[in-house]
Amino acid sequence: MATTVAERVVPELIQDAAERGVSLENILQLLVRSVTTAYAAPEGRFKLAGLGGRLTLLAREGGCVDAKKAAAAYLGHNPKKELNAETVRRAAREKRLISIRDGHGDLLFPVWQFAEDGSGPLPGLSQVLKTLANRPGYSDITPFVFFLQPHPLTEGLPLAALRAGKVDRVVAAAESEAE
Repeated sequence: MATTVAERVVPELIQDAAERGVSLENILQLLVRSVTTAYAAPEGRFKLAGLGGRLTLLAREGGCVDAKKAAAAYLGHNPKKELNAETVRRAAREKRLISIRDGHGDLLFPVWQFAEDGSGPLPGLSQVLKTLANRPGYSDITPFVFFLQPHPLTEGLPLAALRAGKVDRVVAAAESEAE
């Protein structure tokens, strides 16, 4: 019975907060506080905090889109390719694009990996991704952590350096992470 009430009430409360303009960051902080108050076990706190950090990363710099929308952004890079979701899925498997699975098993693609002028992926992205893939412990979240957190070799976010055309610096930063 309690699970049924929670399953009904919690999503409604979160939806209401979102409609009222409460940020994802604030909702996640509230969830972490609420769960850690109700469940004292440290592993619960760490799991929820990890999920909150992951969701925050996925929402940064414009968030993520599904494969169909990513295919439209990817086409600017190679207009001869057919517009379909499998094109970007293949590019992700080949480490030419960044993707991550959502809670339903579908692939999501961060919009920040595409050039703002619609010309496809940022120049040098695939080179950096292939370098990162050699990093011990690499997972789908690795590119998000790497590109969206400051790095000393890029003097700020590696994403900003890549956007500025400093591909060599970003590759050097990625290589330093692989050591």
